[in-house]
Amino acid sequence: MNAHNPAGVLRQLFGDNRAEWPSANFKELFVKPAYLGKLEVMRPCFLVGGRGTGKTTALQSLRYDSMLERLEGSGQSFEDQEYFGVLVRMNKNRVRAFSGSGIDDANWAKLFAHYFNLSACGEMVNLALWLEARQGQSLQQSNVEAIALELGLECCDTLEQLKVMIKKAISHLQLQVNNPMKDLGITLSMAESPLRTFAEVIQSQNLLNGRIIFCCIDEYENLLDYQQAIINTYIKHAEPPLSYKVGVRKNGLRNRQTLDGHDLLRVPDDCLEIEIADEGFELFAEAVAEARLSYAQELGVQVPADLRAFLQELTLADEAVVLGADRVATAVLDELKDNEHYSYFSQRSPAELSFLRYWQQSEGGSLEELANDWIHNQVEWKTRLGNHGYASLFWLSKGRKGARIRKYYCGERTLLSLAAGNIRYFLELIDTAIGYELDEDAVRQRPLTISAKSQTLAAREVGKRRLNQLEGLADQGVQLKRLVLAIGKVFFELAREPSGKTPEVTSFVLSGSLSDIAKIHRLLEEGIGHLAFESDPRTKSTSSAELRDDEYRLHRIFSAFFEISHRKKRRMSIDASTLIKVLEDQPAKAISALLDERPQAAEDDLPEQLALFSAFYDGGQKI
Repeated sequence: MNAHNPAGVLRQLFGDNRAEWPSANFKELFVKPAYLGKLEVMRPCFLVGGRGTGKTTALQSLRYDSMLERLEGSGQSFEDQEYFGVLVRMNKNRVRAFSGSGIDDANWAKLFAHYFNLSACGEMVNLALWLEARQGQSLQQSNVEAIALELGLECCDTLEQLKVMIKKAISHLQLQVNNPMKDLGITLSMAESPLRTFAEVIQSQNLLNGRIIFCCIDEYENLLDYQQAIINTYIKHAEPPLSYKVGVRKNGLRNRQTLDGHDLLRVPDDCLEIEIADEGFELFAEAVAEARLSYAQELGVQVPADLRAFLQELTLADEAVVLGADRVATAVLDELKDNEHYSYFSQRSPAELSFLRYWQQSEGGSLEELANDWIHNQVEWKTRLGNHGYASLFWLSKGRKGARIRKYYCGERTLLSLAAGNIRYFLELIDTAIGYELDEDAVRQRPLTISAKSQTLAAREVGKRRLNQLEGLADQGVQLKRLVLAIGKVFFELAREPSGKTPEVTSFVLSGSLSDIAKIHRLLEEGIGHLAFESDPRTKSTSSAELRDDEYRLHRIFSAFFEISHRKKRRMSIDASTLIKVLEDQPAKAISALLDERPQAAEDDLPEQLALFSAFYDGGQKI
């Protein structure tokens, strides 16, 4: 990093948010997540979370070399290291090649098990070489030969030779997979056996000194169901000194069977499951961001070390003024000029006066009657303002045609909420906001802070980016995108029009026929895995027609794009058959039905990011 280029330093620190992109500053920037202690126990573990929640970074931190770096950074040494991790990533393009082509599943299973054995043992060779270098001793030739024999390879004398042979064997196996009808004479190893032998060999030569080897497996969700059964067998029968740590996307553990077929992988009997979303995300994310700010300071960049100081925040009253509450307040006071309580209201803030108008449009009645009620029930109105004041900000956007920003999304707490437990989203929001701020701030004020405007534009852009990526991420990406656009439009309309509607509707439950619910439920479950939706167990039924226990909402990263609340507040019931119409090129009819046929915003009154999809909203054209 170039200390003479502050902008470049910040963009690199916050933009380098994927563990797959190796960072030269892993040791300095790594923050221990709250769940790491659970992950480091001997028992096999599944680490469950959506894309970008930090699974890969956590697994990478268990690697033998990364772990030692962390220890040395805290003043400890190799002698304090309690385990040695190796990391195997399940590349989707490769593992999905082990299917079809007229080959039965039993043969594909043997080929895949051999592939995994080779891949994992290749990583274990690197570990063994590292241990040899650290401890000044080498594996005996007979032990190296035993490992090679387990893998079906020719005899070899050293680990370096074994490393070369494993690499050649993987290439040879890939040729066999791509030419399945040819017999290339490959000797297949038995599932799990080579890994166990390798671990026992390292242990027998005292290279472990009582410590454990973690075989870390990332992107487990990419495996086909029969492949998951194979890996489940490895996990179920794991014994010291070998254990397994598996990173998997939400809903990615589709098959709990083992090769036995009747013997299931059970929690907590065989392994633990750690849900990242339940493990103190906000404190962790704050620490991750502030570690980057502190590192930037060390490099001479003038930024606050405190995240709240770095990300400017707007109070409800301040945001109301920015969104045009003054204009509404002036009109309210003009109507109340003959009211006996005019002097009282003339001292109220624009946010409070605009809320009076909002409540009138929401509940009806004359402004003067509501003003008198406020005077006589001030505690009740204070509570009402606390419960509905935020919702009134969305209503303020009505009629502000051409306004670039109609609702602000800013401040540490808001960005944490938008990220919804996803550390990659959180860093991406900050990185994108930094970009907007640096473009906007030609004079570069010192220390650099990020304005509410830059944060809002960033939140909108990241949401749009994620929406457009859905098509390529999921098997049913186009359908998911249609569903997100339709539901987002419904919530947008509900947010800006208070009349007779419940404020801050941000979630929904499914109702209708079992077959329709099942169809939409499957799509929503895929959407949850790809961070298009979130779900929670329903607290209580809205009606007897609701049949599932799940309450869904758009992923909060889309909140700024659709200009809806990021807060979890109220829900509506949606008939699954209506959502099916969205998938069947009838989004306009579906949206109208969900809004009870009430008028919607005209195209020229839509935010610019939604106006881009007018053709879809009007006639269901391709997106």
